[in-house]
Amino acid sequence: MELIIVERLKPNKRGVLQKPLWLVFIGKKMPTIEMIWSQYLRRFAVDHWDRFIKQRLPWTFPSLSTPQQCERWSDLMPLMTWQLWLAKDIVKEYHLPLKLP
Repeated sequence: MELIIVERLKPNKRGVLQKPLWLVFIGKKMPTIEMIWSQYLRRFAVDHWDRFIKQRLPWTFPSLSTPQQCERWSDLMPLMTWQLWLAKDIVKEYHLPLKLP
């Protein structure tokens, strides 16, 4: 097991560190820093997708009663979002008027 700490400086604040990021690698051979960075960037995109489907799409909305139903719903969510993304070119974008108080 290898432990990696990533420390970054806060933007516009000289010498002030942000909260450290701790990463753990478990395996036989430690990958290069470049490989770790590319894998982290992939994880970053997945985290944003996960947040998007929880906030904007109804992934956590239904009240399902069995674990099998939850698994099926979780399997369907990526398929539905993929279909929405594929259909983006065949629909006309329509913005609702902005409501002012």
